[in-house]
Amino acid sequence: MQITVILAQMGKLFLILCLGTLLAHLGILDPHTKQRLTKLLLYVTTPMMMIDAFYDRMQMVEQQNEAVSHSVGSLFLISFAFYLILIILSWILVLCLHPPKEDRRLYLFMTVFSNIGFMGFPVVQSVYGTEGLFYAAILNSVFNILVYTFGVVLMGGATDTEDASAADAFRKIPWKKLLLTPAVLCTAVGIVIFACSIHLPAVLADTCDTLGSITSPLAMMVVGANLNGVKIKELFTNPRMNLYLLLRQLAVPLLFWVIIHPFIKDAVLAPTLLLMACMPVANTTALFATEYHGNEKLASQGIFMTTLFSLISFPLVIWICVR
Repeated sequence: MQITVILAQMGKLFLILCLGTLLAHLGILDPHTKQRLTKLLLYVTTPMMMIDAFYDRMQMVEQQNEAVSHSVGSLFLISFAFYLILIILSWILVLCLHPPKEDRRLYLFMTVFSNIGFMGFPVVQSVYGTEGLFYAAILNSVFNILVYTFGVVLMGGATDTEDASAADAFRKIPWKKLLLTPAVLCTAVGIVIFACSIHLPAVLADTCDTLGSITSPLAMMVVGANLNGVKIKELFTNPRMNLYLLLRQLAVPLLFWVIIHPFIKDAVLAPTLLLMACMPVANTTALFATEYHGNEKLASQGIFMTTLFSLISFPLVIWICVR
């Protein structure tokens, strides 16, 4: 896809993000409203969008009578490989960054887990449509599996003492919460629909499509609302965070592309994976930092700064890699 088209789509999403910031500044998107909209996104519109992505992909394959280029199983393997690469790159990043010992786990977490849901889905849907969203939905299900397993072990390893064992953290994994995550449940439903070629009644399919289409603009407005009131000058006073910003948003995606490009030639799958690697730090980071007594201020800075910088770094990385 031409870089001009990508920039146009990013420009549209950026304007919606700015609208969210303005609405928050005017008090229309107050904290209570933002919290309610976030729940609406997590429990209604995003799950509907994921089911719709699987259903649309199934219909596209049937209508065009084309072979499925990647099975669901292979996509899950690719998604796990995606995170394995990011875990390795995150360790290299931390070695270069030399953060305080108590912040190492948090920097690793921030680098591995990106904002796939609120930022990734809208961007991928705008740029690569249903097929890109289909790939992103599977990647997001792996995100949910790993964030509540590897993420808990990573962040929970120092909950009580710095020498707490990974086994202790592993026992704290919320298995019920993991399995009942809306994204995991809807991905399972979508896989069944796709694999079994289940045709939904038109009214049900249209309902999923209509509700799912709300996700992108609503998510970007919520992201914009989260940026309201942030004093940018204060954010850039931490030299280590500034270096982290450059490494995470530029060096990591570029190295990721160098690694995967020789092996994945698909014109949609490869750029979609790159887009996901470009996404800013996941909002989940702040929740985990609070839950496991991490550096909450550092987590918030990471989320805000990578979100702001991604508006510049994302088109730049795409221009370098996918032109």
